[in-house]
Amino acid sequence: MSALIELAKHIRSRDNPSPYTPMFGKIIELPELKIQLGSRILLDKDDVKATFDLYETRQHDGYIEYVNLNKTVVLLPYASDNKFIVIGVVQ
Repeated sequence: MSALIELAKHIRSRDNPSPYTPMFGKIIELPELKIQLGSRILLDKDDVKATFDLYETRQHDGYIEYVNLNKTVVLLPYASDNKFIVIGVVQ
């Protein structure tokens, strides 16, 4: 098998993880929830359930800060149609 075909298989397997393996995503937008999973997949509030408050806020000098914005989260798939449980934040 050529090196080019081997590289293509490696890239494809990276983009298509096995269905029930924990995955890592990044919360890129709040309060309209958007979680980036890999380079192409965006999840929204209809795609996830969480074991903690994703929308947790703090107030600083009159403005609201979303605690989990730009944090990496651990996702566990639970259905074949891109549904996930957010089980924690990576510190």
